[in-house]
Amino acid sequence: MPPVKVLLMKTTSKCQVTLPLHQRKAAGILPRQEVETFVIVHAGRPVIAIAPARPQSKGSAMAAKWTDSLKGQGSTDSILREVRGQW
Repeated sequence: MPPVKVLLMKTTSKCQVTLPLHQRKAAGILPRQEVETFVIVHAGRPVIAIAPARPQSKGSAMAAKWTDSLKGQGSTDSILREVRGQW
């Protein structure tokens, strides 16, 4: 088994954690994408593994891209051109 980097994180009051960007990118997880979680017992300790639930459709990937565009990286007109296929 390859070496694993362990990161210490705190949970929020709702028991949520934030995955660091480099881990999200490595796992191919996009904003608002469903993920699957697995609890694996290793050396007597529970380990939580997270993976994308399923490959994203082209539409889902475009929606995630548009969400990022709305954060100042693009305009409504550029999004509409992409939707309409007018690159």
